[in-house]
Order: sequence, then C-alpha cells, then structure tokens
Amino acid sequence: MNETPQGMVQLLEREDSNSFQSQAQPANDPVESTMKKITISVGDAGTLHVWNHDDVIMMQKKYHVMGNAVGCFAKTPLQDVFTSLPVRLTSAEAAYLRDIRAARFVREAELTAAPTEAQAELFHAHRQRQYIDQVQILAQNRIAEIESKRDKIFAGKISKMRADALAKGITLPADEEEIWKIMRDELLSRPVTHDGHVKLELPLRSWRTGMQMLKLPECEFSYPESHEEKIYYAAYFKLMLAGFWTTSGVKYGGDLLLYEGDVHVKHSVCIVKIVEDSKETSLEEILRLGRVATSCHKAVLWASVDNNYDVNFTCSKWALMK
Repeated sequence: MNETPQGMVQLLEREDSNSFQSQAQPANDPVESTMKKITISVGDAGTLHVWNHDDVIMMQKKYHVMGNAVGCFAKTPLQDVFTSLPVRLTSAEAAYLRDIRAARFVREAELTAAPTEAQAELFHAHRQRQYIDQVQILAQNRIAEIESKRDKIFAGKISKMRADALAKGITLPADEEEIWKIMRDELLSRPVTHDGHVKLELPLRSWRTGMQMLKLPECEFSYPESHEEKIYYAAYFKLMLAGFWTTSGVKYGGDLLLYEGDVHVKHSVCIVKIVEDSKETSLEEILRLGRVATSCHKAVLWASVDNNYDVNFTCSKWALMK
C-alpha cells in the first residue's frame, strides 16, 4: 500500500464518538434561532428539492452539500447539458442538513389544489404587467442592436436611399446624422419577425409560491429508518462532519466520492465503499475497487459500520508496480 492521502489521517485518527445522533448540534444552541435555514421541499413521491438560489449557494459553500441540479434554463429548455434550479437532494444529504439544524422541510402537496378565482385574477394581472415590461425591454434592445450596426447599415442603404430620393424628387438632409435618424426610424417601424419556433419560458416553481400567495406548511422528514439506511448514513454523516465534500460514487463502483476541497475546482481523492462490519467483503470486491481506483489515481476508503452504527475507516491505495 501507498501513503494515505493528505487530510485522511485526521479522519482515521479521530477518537470522538462515531454516533451521528450524538454529534448533531445541541437542540438548545442559541445560534440555531438566529441562523437562516435552508428550505427543502418534500414532494408527494418523497422527492427533495431546494428551489431558492441563495439556499443552494449556502448549502454548497457552507455545508458542503452539493445536491444535483435537475432544472433547465428558461431560455434554453431543450437541452440537458447546462442545468439549473431546482437542486435535488438525496435522503442522506437532506438528513444531514436536518441533523445539523440547517434546514426546514415544507410539504408541496398543497400545490395540487386548484387556485382560487382571486389568485387566478392576480396571476393574469401580473402576467400582463410582465408582458408590457418585456415589450419595452425588446424595444430598447432593438434600438441598441441597430445602433451597434450603424456604420454597416448606413453604408449599405445610403446609395439606394439617394437614388430613390432623386427619382421621387426629394431632397435628403445634408447632415449624415439626420439621414441616419431617417434610416433608424424606418427600421424601427418594421414589425419584428420571429424565428419560426416557440421558445417556452418555464416557471421555476408554482406561481402561487413565487407571488407569495401560498405558504407551504412545514413537515417532518424521517431518515434513516431501515437498518441499511442507518449503515449508509452513519458513514456519510461522519465524513461530512469531518469537513469533507462528497458526491455520488456510483460511476466508480463505490458509494461516495470524497473531496478534500470544493467539488467545483478539485478532483476526488477517494472512492468510499460503505460495508457492514458483520458481513465479509469478498476478495473480488476488494480487487475490483482497487483496480478502478488505481486507474483513476484515487484511493479506496473502506467505511466499516458495526451494529451500534460506529464507523471505522481504512484507507488503501495500491502502489504502482514497475
């Protein structure tokens, strides 16, 4: 085996309690009442989403919980390369935010009810105001676009404009600035042509919540419940509490990927495999993960969880054979 990656030594040598319940922030902590909590929406099917962009920034930057952006940008809905809000969370990520008292949960079932007539009238009035604002913005952008191409437009139209004026017996202004104003006004008077297909601007969320018409009720979130979930969460919680960043490790055959810094700028250093202490890990599994980790320059962090949900970590890294 090779040396343990930097930063892992502190985790492997920790002697404090492994129980994730005992390491959560105390319920009577005065900081809890003043800190802003992340709002997590719980769907009917148990989906967990964060819709507010400020919450997402705080969640990732302060608490190292990444989630997975699953929405699309309003102007480019027909692609899945660049994703946007909402950010979907795994059950473990949401439970971690709950246990450190950094999140609140709201139930989205209320959104299935039909809007009232008063809410519908307010929505249509708001939509009409938005339409008028967009028309004004479009007109301003059109003027700016024409002005940016002034030299090219003027050079292309001046000869024909003078020929038409001569044929009609009209005298053009001697000042080029006055001639340009005539050209610009003629271009602005033309109707704006569309590009042949409709671009939908999709709302990020229900308009009733966006317009503060409906307040979603808070709810409880229960996780982990099964023995397997508790095994997974015990290891996940301790890694997060130690200050690491994690993402899914499925594509490498593990449970998690471990980062020693910001996921956006750093590569992962470990493939985390969570195992139950009472069950044997086959040699084939050890060799398989070892080969995958070596080929992508990572170590394997084995998280062994016992029946009391205490976690022991073992880090292995193959040395290159020459």
